[in-house]
Amino acid sequence: MNLDVQSLRTFSRLARSGAEQAAGSLTTLTGFDARVAVTKVEMATRADVEREFRERDLVTVHIGFSGAIEGRTVLAFDRDRAVTLVDALVPGAAAEPESELATSGLKELGNIMLGGFIDGWADFLGEGIDITTPTYVELDAGRSLQDAVDEPAVDAEQVLAFRNHLETVDEEAGFYIYMLPTRESVETIVDAAGEADDAIPVETFTSFSQMISEGAGQASEDLTAMTGIETDVDVSRLSFVPVEGVPMELTDEARRGVVLEFSGTPSGYIAILFDEESAESVADALMPGMEADAAMRQSAIQEIGNIVTSGFLDGWANALETTIEISPPTYVDDIASAIVDPLVTELARTQDYAFLIDSAIVTPDETFTCDIYALPDERELRAAFDQLAPEAH
Repeated sequence: MNLDVQSLRTFSRLARSGAEQAAGSLTTLTGFDARVAVTKVEMATRADVEREFRERDLVTVHIGFSGAIEGRTVLAFDRDRAVTLVDALVPGAAAEPESELATSGLKELGNIMLGGFIDGWADFLGEGIDITTPTYVELDAGRSLQDAVDEPAVDAEQVLAFRNHLETVDEEAGFYIYMLPTRESVETIVDAAGEADDAIPVETFTSFSQMISEGAGQASEDLTAMTGIETDVDVSRLSFVPVEGVPMELTDEARRGVVLEFSGTPSGYIAILFDEESAESVADALMPGMEADAAMRQSAIQEIGNIVTSGFLDGWANALETTIEISPPTYVDDIASAIVDPLVTELARTQDYAFLIDSAIVTPDETFTCDIYALPDERELRAAFDQLAPEAH
């Protein structure tokens, strides 16, 4: 199966259109004025999706679909926000959020919203898509998506997940829609979108995602060696998102770290960001027993950022058999979205969509979290994909 950037753009537009229909249904049903905040096409694994559901304590409604395309859609809410929405649909449900009345209300909400979401894809393909009855699902450590529902699971570990973040005006009822199509269904959509001559084998995206994970792993090892604090890679993934939506993917919480530019194959920008407490922790680990002033702490964070970036990108350079040059680190102290916004502005000069690479390095005891965001130039990334293509080896 091959993908091209045009197909990814089509996926993004369709997913956003379907999400807007779902948001409209939410407004009609509950009175909440909902909007689509951002739409992403993620190269992810089912395990990553399931882990996110568990860690964020999301309650979900699942609907399978078949016909022109097959797979599963998932409507996911933070538990408290689900109660708020269901109470608007079924007054009194909030008093007993675990009751059959509450779960039935959530399933009805999912049925209408996800039905509207799928209708947009059926209209594009010009063929019918049938949906199953909604299933209310809560995952725990011993239960997977495949265990939770009777429908066939998505048949590949590495999947394309079309993820939409929707929110209400007061931001008290944000939720996500995931669409997990089968591999054959992705091929169907690609064919309908009109595959370009420069299509990329999906295995190449898988290889690149693996390269990202390995780079994050190397950065984690380097960070451990530098600070003496054991770290783990929490998440590492590749997503395709409209350029203007990239800052929306980041929080508005204060962050300290560094921004660097890298050049070669690929080129682009990278931000290594810590929350304020984590920044203090890593600075203390680098300068144990020292009474450091603000300038010294800033210098320590710059050094850490430089080391993490080198570890992250060196793995890419080795896999691609190329050289990637890195600029001196620029110290940043601002909210995350504001830090990334100038980088996005630069990319927007030449492209409408961006491949966002995000990884998180954490310590088991939550001493600190290091977030890595990379934004490669689309043209240079295409050259990297060519290097990783199966026929290139």
